[in-house]
Amino acid sequence: MVPWGKLTLVRILIFGENGFTNLTLASSLSMLGLDVIGEVDNDVVALNQITHHCPDVAVLNMEFGHVKAYELAKTLRKRFPSMGIVIAAKSDDLRFYEIDPKSLPKGILIVRIAKHSDLDHLRDAIFLAPHQTDIKSKDHPYTKLSDEQIRTLLLMCHGKANSEIARERFVSEKSVEQMLARTAITLGVHYDRKQNQRVRLTNSVYELINGEK
Repeated sequence: MVPWGKLTLVRILIFGENGFTNLTLASSLSMLGLDVIGEVDNDVVALNQITHHCPDVAVLNMEFGHVKAYELAKTLRKRFPSMGIVIAAKSDDLRFYEIDPKSLPKGILIVRIAKHSDLDHLRDAIFLAPHQTDIKSKDHPYTKLSDEQIRTLLLMCHGKANSEIARERFVSEKSVEQMLARTAITLGVHYDRKQNQRVRLTNSVYELINGEK
């Protein structure tokens, strides 16, 4: 059980490329009892601020621009090995951001904050980040998908036709159809003659990203 009375001892700095989102997140976390020492929207400034203030935990928000948050996470882990690092994202499966989760250094926690109720989980992660190297994500059907299935789903969500996906992945169009069919079964997206299966799969992905699942 997390000792909430000690949360004020945890000093955090927030980085994200959207200033308004940073302020909102900082306000929410302050109300939960955390000591937010700053929020910045520039990765270079973030690194300088962290070097100067030495927070216990850096919270990196991926909602608006995931590349800089990802690169900053790797830099921080190398330069500050004992500091807690938490990545906050709408999906805790980084493959949806076209990032290989295995490429992240150890000790970086990934927390899904797709809706307001997820802030409690983020608070838990912030408290635990300096003390442990991993928090198990909630079991979700998407975790059962292979990297190839994720890549195919992303291409489909970007509006690619099956024939275009087949050419890009150097497989047959039939293989793409079969992969999408298997993916639909895994995600529980059942056949409905009233709606195109591709549309239903795309909606399923967006529901995940927007916190509706």
